[in-house]
Amino acid sequence: MDTCSPEELGELVPHRRDVRYDRLAAAGLALGVRGTAVLMELALTENGLHPDPASRLPVYGGEHRDPGAEMPVLRPEQVAAASTFLRDSALGELVRQQDTVLARTVAQLHYPTPWSESWAERVVNDLRELRDFFAVAAAAGDAVVVREAE
Repeated sequence: MDTCSPEELGELVPHRRDVRYDRLAAAGLALGVRGTAVLMELALTENGLHPDPASRLPVYGGEHRDPGAEMPVLRPEQVAAASTFLRDSALGELVRQQDTVLARTVAQLHYPTPWSESWAERVVNDLRELRDFFAVAAAAGDAVVVREAE
């Protein structure tokens, strides 16, 4: 990862609409949370409930290796910290604690439907998938590249 140019890194991490993404996702090497990423980030970090810096790693964390690079990289030790944070967190409770913030965000971002119990379930399920993804990556000693939807 350290020797990859931004272009080479981009080739390693395809867009969701790229057929390579489907293969990586099927192999457990990619995870897409486009529809709920902002909500997941808020559930993990909002209102100072989680002073652990690792709370900021799983969704949008990582280091931008180059100025202007659009894909932050979480190093293996950051992946391990994120994995531990996610494993030790009551994900459903984090979402419930942020119900008001999440409802306001859904309205502000003009999502097609208002915040509801089904939205909360979707965010919790996506957080659980993220937890499992980070657990596998941490166990393998892997880095994680974050590619925001374009």
